[in-house]
Amino acid sequence: MERTEIQILRALKESPKSFWELVTLQDSTLSVIVVTIKSLMDGGRIHFDSSTKTFQLLRNEKYHPRMDLRCKSCNGKGVIVDGIFHKTLQQFTSMLARRPAPDPNYNQGLISFPDLALKASFMYERGDLEDRAILFIGDDDLFSLYLGMLGMGQRILVLDIDKQVLRFVEEKAGELGLNVETMEFDLNRSLPHHLRHAFDVFISEPPEGIKGMLTFLKRGIKSLAEEEGTGYIGITRVESSLPKWYEVQTILTRNRLVITDVLRNFSLYPEGEGEWEDLYKDYPITGEIPIDVGPPNIDWYSSCLIRFEAVAKTSISRSHFYGDRDTWVTLKGL
Repeated sequence: MERTEIQILRALKESPKSFWELVTLQDSTLSVIVVTIKSLMDGGRIHFDSSTKTFQLLRNEKYHPRMDLRCKSCNGKGVIVDGIFHKTLQQFTSMLARRPAPDPNYNQGLISFPDLALKASFMYERGDLEDRAILFIGDDDLFSLYLGMLGMGQRILVLDIDKQVLRFVEEKAGELGLNVETMEFDLNRSLPHHLRHAFDVFISEPPEGIKGMLTFLKRGIKSLAEEEGTGYIGITRVESSLPKWYEVQTILTRNRLVITDVLRNFSLYPEGEGEWEDLYKDYPITGEIPIDVGPPNIDWYSSCLIRFEAVAKTSISRSHFYGDRDTWVTLKGL
């Protein structure tokens, strides 16, 4: 909470901020943010201006005003959309003008089109697209169609419980002749035997609830080829605490999977895309915030992209302090 306090205070020292803007500038869950804001208000350090719907400092704080030090070209994401990825994004955006609306009964939210293209760019860079068999555990974002349009994957299969998502994928894949297959599937069931250890890559944006998150993850892990394969999942910080992240990390370690990349706040969920404005009154957060902070004034909800990879069962030589069989630019004998 102390770190969250510092992040909030330095953000407000830069300028007054809405609740939703503060959420994007810190590293904690919504519950911790709300408790911290309450504490700062009770301590007379910040106050809320109901006319502007912004929080402001009540006194000078010792912290430096917040500085945005992320790369301005890629917004801190590390990749850009260029070449075939940009061309495909334009076609993809046009094609999905009439895509199915997200279904709140399945806890669906939609990642922005540009961020889907960025995810594909990152996967390409890591060698996880070309000639790969790829499994989607849920696909309300319709990312499978974007990858199918790139034409790099060997095989793409979508598992989803939502019939309207599957119908749309089937329709567009048929129209464009894409190698994208679909299968209606309830993840509460075990993965069918013919799908176990059958894929090089699996992709999922699991629910944030720990039971659903681990179920999606376990099904994806089971789909990967034995002792090899790569997984991509999205997890937030605003709805997933570090103990929850630890549970994910524990399962990965238990299955000999190692995290190779964590790209913070990589995938943005635009407010306009989800059309969730009328649902905010039904979210628990509405009853937890002691003041009327107003509806979101920015796109604030995003997930971190996590990539992990299988580790072969091999031993590591420990005969030398500085060197082992991997250290090819270390003097022999050290």
